[in-house]
Amino acid sequence: MRPFALLPVIVLLGFSPGAKAQEIPPHTVSTVFVSDTLADFGAVGGVVVDALGYVYVADFRNAVFRIHPHGHVEKFADGFYGASGNAIGPRGYLYQSSFNGNYVARVDRTGAWEVHADSGLSGPVGIAASPAGELFVVNCNAGSVSRIDPEGAVTEFARSELFSCPNGITFDDRGDLYVVNFSNTKVVRIEPDGTTSELVDVPGAGGNGHITFARGSLYLTKFRGNQVYRVGRDGTYELLAGTGQAGEEDGPALSATLTRPNGIGVSPNGKELWVNDFTVGTGLGQGVSVVTMRKITLTTLSDVLADIDPAEGSEPVRRLFDAYHAARPGEDTTAEIGTLGFAWLSSANWRTGVALLEMGAERFPDHPVAQYNLGEAFRFTGQGPRAAEQYRRVLELRPDHPTAAARLASVGG
Repeated sequence: MRPFALLPVIVLLGFSPGAKAQEIPPHTVSTVFVSDTLADFGAVGGVVVDALGYVYVADFRNAVFRIHPHGHVEKFADGFYGASGNAIGPRGYLYQSSFNGNYVARVDRTGAWEVHADSGLSGPVGIAASPAGELFVVNCNAGSVSRIDPEGAVTEFARSELFSCPNGITFDDRGDLYVVNFSNTKVVRIEPDGTTSELVDVPGAGGNGHITFARGSLYLTKFRGNQVYRVGRDGTYELLAGTGQAGEEDGPALSATLTRPNGIGVSPNGKELWVNDFTVGTGLGQGVSVVTMRKITLTTLSDVLADIDPAEGSEPVRRLFDAYHAARPGEDTTAEIGTLGFAWLSSANWRTGVALLEMGAERFPDHPVAQYNLGEAFRFTGQGPRAAEQYRRVLELRPDHPTAAARLASVGG
């Protein structure tokens, strides 16, 4: 295993009036292992992480390898035919596509597997699993997306001219699907009824690899561009990692180098992205190849605010809050703001907790969760009229919100 280190490099940034220059640690890239230390490792397929933190890496040949949370790497399952995209289902099964065999296998926790679906698929690659147990599989050769029900029955879900060897697919937390193409640089959104639309065209060499969702954003690999991008649901995007030059240099993400990154999976806490680089090889699944497994560690708003003493008031929180969002434009931090804000409220630092939730509502004026969280803070601190105003705002944004109407009534709205 190749050793690696996370370099303590910081980025100095200047910000708006009232926000002093702050030190925001960069995201970092580190090498986890290189496949020339492992027997029988092939090329690059999909990458997925389960709820326990085990990482599953398909090799586009015969096998899936597993990385344990403590770092041990082992061959997990064998005998596939072009092991490509994969996903973890709601019961912990690994669903693995075989590109050359035109089937999807279901793999149990011991590595034993059986064919789950083998009709109507044509070059299956990426897989996304719904909470209900349905699978959505992209067909590179057919330019379509198939739905597989829990019993293995296959139906066509979406077909579009926007698909050009669709390769990766993921759900967001609202139930929409997103697809990236191997043969061009488009990101395609699919609504629950199968309607497709172009979200954004992320520039770069050639096509994309795979895509995943975490922390309110999409993350995609640029296989020929040697980079990883973060994409917002509003179509904005930013470079996350890689200079564009091929290489295996670790360190701060924007100065690190990647080589043909393909699969991408996210850790349970959303703070680590796992990517497999196709370091050496002339063709997927052909000839001699070397794969380098990389981990991108994300610096989050929670990390930046972790050392803040809420008893000191909201001013230092505001400075770091503004600094972080200037350094990470477009990132959705609503969930982190809510978690930390309510933690401070519960620990008697209610003024600072309310102030943080106010910052969140100000930062995300059209986000019903951000507005609802502030309403809850006002209700919690006995500010009924202000809470009612927030709940009304939530209902404007989301009339079917499950609890905002009841909360509005409870504060006399």
